[in-house]
This record gives sequence, structure tokens and C-alpha cells, in this order.
Amino acid sequence: MKNICVLKRDENTEIENDFYINAIKKYGGNPILIDNNNIDNIYNCSGILITGGDKKGELDDYLIKYALDNNLSLLGICQGMQSMALYDTKEHLERINNHYQKEGYVHKVYLKDSKLGQIIKNQIIHVNSHHNETPKTSKIFSIVGMSEDDLIEALENSKHKFQIGVQWHPERMINYDFYSNKLFKEFINACK
Repeated sequence: MKNICVLKRDENTEIENDFYINAIKKYGGNPILIDNNNIDNIYNCSGILITGGDKKGELDDYLIKYALDNNLSLLGICQGMQSMALYDTKEHLERINNHYQKEGYVHKVYLKDSKLGQIIKNQIIHVNSHHNETPKTSKIFSIVGMSEDDLIEALENSKHKFQIGVQWHPERMINYDFYSNKLFKEFINACK
């Protein structure tokens, strides 16, 4: 079974963490919640999931760097994707107020020809949306998905099999959304 390190953020509840845990388990991964107290568990992981949250934490950059340096599969979700966009920059997030809704499909995402596009096999998908900040650009990762109102919705490292960040929350749609399932299945399959 593949060990997947899952960033445990202080602000996330047990219910929120369970969404990530259940999505990983569904496709045969063994989720290991990590924080500052057990960061050494990263050496036993074959993939890293950087979770959503309220703000970029001190471990975000560490985990991204570790994934890049060690050629590990990486999935960034919401704040995790934002942290990927901000990696190795002095950029800041921009406040927005029209992309936060509790549940269900909220808007479309337009995908470029990319690794993520090849996984999804569709140029337009509908996603949920739980964020009130957005990055303006990305230095390391390529922008491969945009919302209808031109906000960054997906990033990837085109040199790696699976280092992808998405602005939406596929883990919350795993029970009803085909594309969310494809994303998690490919993430777990890509882990060493």
C-alpha cells in the first residue's frame, strides 16, 4: 500500500481531514496526516497531498520542495494549489469574493492541453468552489486551468508524471463527480 503524506492544518477539522483521507483510501492509498510533530514521516511517503486551509503554513514550502527534489507525486488542493503558485516567489494572494459557496457545482474550469487535461479528458469541467483568495501567477508551475472569470484554477509541473494543483475541492465531490474520482485515482497510481 502506498503511503500518502497529507498536510494536517491546525484550522482544519476532523471532518475536513476525513474528506482527504477517504478519497485516498478509496484508491488504495494509506494516508498519513503530518504536521510539525511528525514531519519525519515524509521519508516513508511516495506522494504528498497539500490540503486546503485558511493560509499558507510553514510546511507548505517544505513539502513542495521535498516533492520537487525527490520526484514525488504531489497534489495541491485549494490553499495547497495557492501555495504551489506562490512557491519560490514573493507574490501575495489577491482577495476575491465571488468564489466561495458551500456545496455543489459553482462554476466551469477551462483546461488547457496538459497532463491534467489528459487525465480529465475534457476541456471544460464543473467544479465546487470554497476560496476567497487567488494567485495572480505562478513561477515554477504552469497554469493549465482557468475559471470563466479568468482566475487560476489549475497548475502543474509538466516535467513530472503527477505534480498538480487544483483550486477546487475534488475530495468533497468524490461521491458524485466522475472527474474528481479520476484525479484521485491517477494521483495514487502515479505515486512510487
